[in-house]
Amino acid sequence: MGTDPARWSASYKDARVKAVVAIEPGLTWSMGEENVRDLNQAKLLVIGLGAGMDRMYPTDTSSKGSGFEALVPNARIEVIAPAMHFTAMPLCKPEGAAILADEKDDPVCTDPSGTDRKNVHDSIIALTAQHFGF
Repeated sequence: MGTDPARWSASYKDARVKAVVAIEPGLTWSMGEENVRDLNQAKLLVIGLGAGMDRMYPTDTSSKGSGFEALVPNARIEVIAPAMHFTAMPLCKPEGAAILADEKDDPVCTDPSGTDRKNVHDSIIALTAQHFGF
C-alpha cells in the first residue's frame, strides 16, 4: 500500500477556482515551487493559528516551519493569536477538557491562556468572507 507518486504530483487545477483559503494547512512540508505554481495564480489566504510555542510545528507555514509562505509570495498571510490548531474546532462543553484529559485524548478543548474560541471563529469567518468578497 502506498501513494502513487505520479498521481500525488499531478495537477488538479480547476479553472473555476479563483480564490482559496487554507486554515492551518498541514501538507505544506513536501511542497516545492512546482507544486504551488497554480496556487500563485489564485487569490490565496493562509490563516495560521497561534504564535510562538502555541503554533503547532506541523502546520507552521512560516520560515520557522515548512517555508510554504515563501513559495506563495502573493498570498495574504494572517495569524490569529492567542490560539492553537485545535481552536478552529467547535466550541467545547464546559466538561470537555476534563473528559479528554481522563481519556488521554488530544487536548482539543484546551486553548492557550487568553484565547476566546468564539472570537477566533468569528475572526476566521470574517477573514474568509472578506477574502471571497461576501
